[in-house]
Amino acid sequence: MTWSEKFPSHSFFRENTLAYGGDWNPEQWTPETLTEDFQLMQELKVNLMSVGIFSWAKLEPSSGNYDFAWLREILDECHQKGIQVDLATPTAAAPAWLFNTDPTATAVTKSGVRLTFGSRQEHCPTNPTYRQAAKKLVEKLAETFGNHPAVTMWHVNNEYACHTLRCYCDNCAINFQKWLREQYETIENLNSAWVGAFWSNTYTDFTQILPPRTTATFTNPAHELDYYRFADEQLLRNFLTEAEIIRRHSPNRPITTNFMGEFPALDYAKWAEHLDLISDDDYPDPANPAAGHQVAFNSALMRGYAGDQPFILMEQTTAAVQWRKKNTPKRPGQHLLWSLSRVAHGANGILQFQWRQSPGGAETFHSAMVNHSGKSSFFWEETALTGQVLQQLNAVSEEFTSHSIAVLTDADSARARHLSVGPKETPLNYAAARAWHKALWEKNLPADVVAVRQLLKQNPNRYQVIIVPDIFIDYPELAQHLEKAAAAGAQIIVTKETGVVDCTLKAILGGYLGSLKNLLGVKVTDHRINASEYSQLSSENGVSLPYPKPDPRVNHISSAVGIPGADRQIYLDTDFAPLQRALEKIGKPTPRITGFEWGEYVVATQPASETTLPTWLNDEVEVIAQFSGQGGNDLAGWPAITRRQVGKETKGAAWYVATDLDEVGKAALLEVVCAYARISPTAVDLPAGVEVTQRGNVRFYLNHSDKSVQLAGVSGFELTTQREATGHVMLPPRTAIAVAIPSRLQK
Repeated sequence: MTWSEKFPSHSFFRENTLAYGGDWNPEQWTPETLTEDFQLMQELKVNLMSVGIFSWAKLEPSSGNYDFAWLREILDECHQKGIQVDLATPTAAAPAWLFNTDPTATAVTKSGVRLTFGSRQEHCPTNPTYRQAAKKLVEKLAETFGNHPAVTMWHVNNEYACHTLRCYCDNCAINFQKWLREQYETIENLNSAWVGAFWSNTYTDFTQILPPRTTATFTNPAHELDYYRFADEQLLRNFLTEAEIIRRHSPNRPITTNFMGEFPALDYAKWAEHLDLISDDDYPDPANPAAGHQVAFNSALMRGYAGDQPFILMEQTTAAVQWRKKNTPKRPGQHLLWSLSRVAHGANGILQFQWRQSPGGAETFHSAMVNHSGKSSFFWEETALTGQVLQQLNAVSEEFTSHSIAVLTDADSARARHLSVGPKETPLNYAAARAWHKALWEKNLPADVVAVRQLLKQNPNRYQVIIVPDIFIDYPELAQHLEKAAAAGAQIIVTKETGVVDCTLKAILGGYLGSLKNLLGVKVTDHRINASEYSQLSSENGVSLPYPKPDPRVNHISSAVGIPGADRQIYLDTDFAPLQRALEKIGKPTPRITGFEWGEYVVATQPASETTLPTWLNDEVEVIAQFSGQGGNDLAGWPAITRRQVGKETKGAAWYVATDLDEVGKAALLEVVCAYARISPTAVDLPAGVEVTQRGNVRFYLNHSDKSVQLAGVSGFELTTQREATGHVMLPPRTAIAVAIPSRLQK
């Protein structure tokens, strides 16, 4: 369904327009500046502005005293100038008077410190005073402006949990106890799920359970995980309360709230079910050579949450942010390049934070569409050019993006893995999914990023390759879906740290991989972790290490001790011919690849009938690569990559990777797996730095490199320049073009 079909009630969506604009805070500026703003908006081809995000103190200067006159003037002027408005509820930043009314309205940290007013998001999400005041304000706002002709969509709150992830106050404790009763029904069920017998952490009543505040040592990971879930649901409840009010007063206008890219603290897949359209804030670091991949990956995340529908980039910067320790501005061309990359990967709107650079406050040096120096800013010309180019691409808004490869994510698994005390400390992110997606992106193999809960709603025949990276929680329904997909011919890649615990963080007994054992034909008996922080034990690297390298002149005993666990690398050997050919193609001198930090002891679920064979072999499971003995690795000879064919007719297969493959290993394995799936790159023999991706009937060529490149065989109508492409195209550094290709060229 296109946006014009999904949102037929407003001209902005009917006219198939790509949005361009930003976060505008007119309450911060004088009338003279606002007059200039409207003039500059016309110059920059702005057609959508987010208004009111942090304006609570202006809209309600004191409790129950509402002042909407200034906002009405802004909306009226926007309507006259043809500028659509994404009207925000300002509930992400409560005013000072609210906290004076109720000092307990501020959040409390895990260590018991109560936050004070003076920033944003310092409120407790469950506080009744905050909730009631927010509800009243949104009611008034939606009632007053719900049918204003300038309001084309609604923006609820802002970046939920960006700063206040969880509050640990007494009011949250009461709400948490109620939530636990609803989840577990009896205290016996909770004690069983949390394994309360350990460390005598047994409860006899729900009222004894507090938020997991600071304790003497480790808290129960199951307790922590449930508190993450509770906090997530409380924030979602606040969103739904505001959304319900808006839908009553402003029907047929889509509602969004801005996500923040890779952010497993909230289960965005669950949130997405309640949003009319998906929007995202994203700030790739120009100092990162792979920043272009962040654009592609986070776009794929949003597209997945949107169910293949387009999304809006709600925030990016034209130059530099202010919140990194060192804030590198975008290089010439990158603002337009990354904006077009967003469109190529499914965005129907390119908005910035912010419209006009703030004169003071915490974001003084966060760049904007109109920077402190105005039109004399180095970035003004490119900001203007971006608006002009987007106008040439309006037809793309009706095109869809979907691919035959999927990389899975799961917020709950990421949280469970982060909170688990061992086997290793892990940040809260989708690092494994990001790494596998990057390996595909580098090969110009476009891929979707799909949450587990969303994959389960799809036809198992949807994807030809499905990558399951580090999905820590065992989901029987996921295993069933993957079995059907493999039976239909799909190639399934499952990686280490998958299927290790159940949804309450209890270990899978009898061998890890849980419900996936049947599909893969193997199970994991033990994990082996290499301590990467102690790698390269030598004085040459200049790193201060807790375990110094023993000097054999005086350390007669310890100098003779082997320490493979101190080496970050784990080497693999392979005799599998297709994998060897892939490695040789990459330029690897020997058929050897490397894993990092993590290794596993893998055995067949059904041992071979011949007792002379190793326990990991049987008629179904093929060892693709095994761990090498280089470096004294204790895993030497054990399987590192296995393959089990599923169905003789369909040629589907399930691959298991028992380590964190390096980039060469991922690239080689993906080449082999995609060959089995008969998937080829979008384009081949491209110059270094060039990404090619397709959205419907439009093919985007993006040159991320610092050199001009020449592309051959480019034909079709070049939308960015409005002229025909006739075969050879020159792309300067950090530029992109979009070509509407003849339908016969579509893949």
